[in-house]
Amino acid sequence: MRPSSLRAAVLALALASPAVASVIDLSLLPSTEQIISGVDELLHPHPEVLGVEHTYDAKTGSYRKVCTLKALGNEQDDADNLVKAVEECGNGGVLRLPDANYTIGKALQLELHDAYVDLHGWLSFTTDTDYWIKNRIPFEFQKQSLGFVIRGTDYVLDGNDKGGINGNGQVWYNLAKDAGNFYGRPMSLAIVDSKNVIVKNWSVVQPQFWASITINSENVLIKDFYVNATSFDPASKVDEKNWLQNTDGLDTYQSHNVTVENMVYQGGDDCIALKPNSTMINIRNVTCFGGTGIAFGSIAQYEGVLDIIEDVVMDDIQLYPSSQCPGYQGVYFKSWVGESSGTPPNGGGGGFGYCRNVTVKNVYMEDILHPIAVDTDLIYTLGEKGKQTNNGKFEWHDIHLSNFTGQAAWNRIAWMDCSKTRPCHDWTFDAIDIKPGKTDHPEISYVCNNFVLGGNDGLNMCHPSNSTLETDNGGTL
Repeated sequence: MRPSSLRAAVLALALASPAVASVIDLSLLPSTEQIISGVDELLHPHPEVLGVEHTYDAKTGSYRKVCTLKALGNEQDDADNLVKAVEECGNGGVLRLPDANYTIGKALQLELHDAYVDLHGWLSFTTDTDYWIKNRIPFEFQKQSLGFVIRGTDYVLDGNDKGGINGNGQVWYNLAKDAGNFYGRPMSLAIVDSKNVIVKNWSVVQPQFWASITINSENVLIKDFYVNATSFDPASKVDEKNWLQNTDGLDTYQSHNVTVENMVYQGGDDCIALKPNSTMINIRNVTCFGGTGIAFGSIAQYEGVLDIIEDVVMDDIQLYPSSQCPGYQGVYFKSWVGESSGTPPNGGGGGFGYCRNVTVKNVYMEDILHPIAVDTDLIYTLGEKGKQTNNGKFEWHDIHLSNFTGQAAWNRIAWMDCSKTRPCHDWTFDAIDIKPGKTDHPEISYVCNNFVLGGNDGLNMCHPSNSTLETDNGGTL
């Protein structure tokens, strides 16, 4: 209501005495609620936050509907306005977010088609952990949770090297310390049920849980992608892994034809993890600081369920410890025990399937505890580790590793425990030149259990061993 209309309404009410009521139609006067709203607008004017125009957009090189969304500021929640912007321009338009910070206080599921998100700042999630747990977006795999979901086709997310998502994860690191897969922790960015997607120049800092995941999607390109999970609580300096566990950088699940180019990760868990039914995955130029490296899996967690990982090429990978977290693994393959024990997320097993046609090449490592590792007895339920061995039903074969250089932190270089039920076979190793960080136990540098070696696979020095030396890995295997 304009101020002039407000003054007219107040004057009309003043005149509406019993003496004149008979000649004035009171139904034509504003309601009390309208008057109150008008007074509030007069005293507390709100700037227009969403501008809409049809114009030439240089980003896309075409005339399109462009929505420019301004932040409310002062930590006011911008989530509803973002939803309105998507409704207005999410189908065939451009969403431009020029401000430095947008507060997101609600779990969001957005849908984009032939759309371009032009973000120049941060989508910053609020720290009300109770709200996020109660309003989690369920993700059936491992009973996990999502916080920000995008679905659709033919869309681009562009962070312009200026922003992306700020998960404000410290509250979650404190809350979930010592608790793997803490219920309700939301993933920062989920690409779901999508096709023909580009995510570029995008960062996720302080993720609440896994920084990003691609679910049931195909033809996805993620390039120039940065993830940083750092605990600033002084107490975490002596207990790094338990504060930063579950801060994966980039995961894929039931997705096909996903390419990752130019990624940097710092955190305390998997830099990249290929979850069940990840196929045609191409990874190029990735640097990981701290955590558990490049993971194939975990997989075969659900009893009687077929899982696969297939047609994977990884090239130009570098792995280092960080100033906050050791480098536990380099490249590792992990599948669950053969008989189900407990329930997900930390229990399970009994699934089956295969990983095949995998090439990992040009990998450099420094001070990594276990540069190459295979674990087929995976389980995280307290007290269950070690009760089942050699019975995994998942098969690791047709896997090729070449040009691995650098230095391990300890004696172990290859520690590969395959299943007696499904031995590893048809692996090749070419130019594996990782130096041990220690030389006091050379007998454990290359360990291959239940591993079929044919003499021409390039790893003749590998042999069986049940030694438990240097098997401490912070609970990561």
